[in-house]
Amino acid sequence: MGRALWRASVLFVLFVVGFAQEPWLPLVVVQEFGQGRAGNGEWVELLVVGTGPGTTVDLRGWVLRDLQGQGRGGVWLRFTEHELWQAIPAGTLIVIYNVEDRPNLPEHFPKDDFDPSDFLLVLPARTGDYFVLAQWGGLGNTGDCILLIDAQGSDVFGLCYGERSGQPLQLGAVDRGRASWYLGAGLEGIFDPKNWRVGLDAPGGSTPGAPNSEENARWLEFLRTPPSA
Repeated sequence: MGRALWRASVLFVLFVVGFAQEPWLPLVVVQEFGQGRAGNGEWVELLVVGTGPGTTVDLRGWVLRDLQGQGRGGVWLRFTEHELWQAIPAGTLIVIYNVEDRPNLPEHFPKDDFDPSDFLLVLPARTGDYFVLAQWGGLGNTGDCILLIDAQGSDVFGLCYGERSGQPLQLGAVDRGRASWYLGAGLEGIFDPKNWRVGLDAPGGSTPGAPNSEENARWLEFLRTPPSA
């Protein structure tokens, strides 16, 4: 399929999905997460979708958290008012990791990246310029939920795995040493577990900071290409 035809087909799918699901479409999604090699070496990868290619999303005041137990669970952080978050371009991957357990991150984990010009941010979860960290006690091994909430307190994206449930996407077990990633090329099907994979949080399995499949790579390229290009 030629690039122009593929682009037109993606735009049509986005229109159909938007028509079917209005007024709610996630501006940002969790498209991969991992438990690390051991311990609390967890990480979460967000993909900024926006409203399409060439758009941006203001992430100031957003919250990333899990839902194990009561209250704030094991993971809770808020994006600060830093200017970095004011206009994140569609197609940007944001990888957030537990800085307190670097040795247990997967060996192919990318280096810190604070420059969004390459459509990649790799950031430690700690209180500072970019986050207010209430806690990173770890994602549950037997089950947990990961939730993204906007500055108005509205749920943007949610998934659960293992023994926990209650969010739009329900995955199977993602226990110690494992990861899960989305294979698709758009929002259509992102809440269907058949479009996700669970595998080792290691080379040949997870892909932190990189596309998850050939189809996924095409989606990222599409989002990163302005409409006039």
